[in-house]
Amino acid sequence: MWLVELVGLVLLGAAARVTAEAAARSTWARWVIHGAVIGVGSLSLVVGVLALLTGEPRRAARASGVALGLLLAWWPAYRRFWARWIAIDPTSLLDALGLAIIQGTIGLFIGALLQPGEIPVLEVSRGQLFGQALAEVALAFVLIGFPFSRHWQSAIERLGLRWPSFRELLGAVIFTVGMFALSVLTGLLAGLLQPGVVARIEERMLPVATEFGSPIWALVLGILAGVGEELLFRGAVQPRYGLLLTALLFTVVHVQYELSLVTLGVFALAILLGIERRRLGTSACIVSHALYDTIAVILQNAIR
Repeated sequence: MWLVELVGLVLLGAAARVTAEAAARSTWARWVIHGAVIGVGSLSLVVGVLALLTGEPRRAARASGVALGLLLAWWPAYRRFWARWIAIDPTSLLDALGLAIIQGTIGLFIGALLQPGEIPVLEVSRGQLFGQALAEVALAFVLIGFPFSRHWQSAIERLGLRWPSFRELLGAVIFTVGMFALSVLTGLLAGLLQPGVVARIEERMLPVATEFGSPIWALVLGILAGVGEELLFRGAVQPRYGLLLTALLFTVVHVQYELSLVTLGVFALAILLGIERRRLGTSACIVSHALYDTIAVILQNAIR
């Protein structure tokens, strides 16, 4: 089932990109996009209102978050505001669709963060880890237009991939140290102020730590997570939609950390990785992310 979901997500991303590109020369494609965004946004708003009226605030939060994210992106003045800070064209239907998808996803996951009791234990098999990483890489490429409107070399350049220099590798290690410093600080604060939340997070993460507890599998996890997530978030999304939106999107999809000080730490890590992307490139971010996850999993198993 998880494989079908991942393939479906990549195909949906490819379909969205192709349709958005076709909208530049096709009336029907423009109507399809307008109808899809306004239709899903309006339906989500109705679901949110009905859920609130029937005493389901958690469902109302998720549906309303999706509606707000989608419909705001379809407001020209709102896009013009964002265009002052990020590299979107406020008149571009392609950029508007991307903004809608990002904001709708953020709204959905913020709603999920508000209901910690419904967040399941994070059980990821080794096969799922490989599948997720491949899906993230494929999604990163199709979302930037490969192979529809970009050739391979152009896609590689757009994603910011290059063989890292010694300076960039050294910088990646320094950023990794900074990531651990932020993580330790927010972890200590969470342990002092939110011990119950920390206990629930550790319980959710236990299957992953167990499954990938050996140094070899911890390294595999780190490399796959680093390549997949950094290509998607820092490679594909950030150059177009900016550091702040990308960091927020990265943070909320890590729903297993609830709405907590640990989540604040994840946001700080995302900001740091975003700065690294600007200064050193996506490849350095992959190295930092891989080192961080590998060491974190090994340490988590060592202190259990």
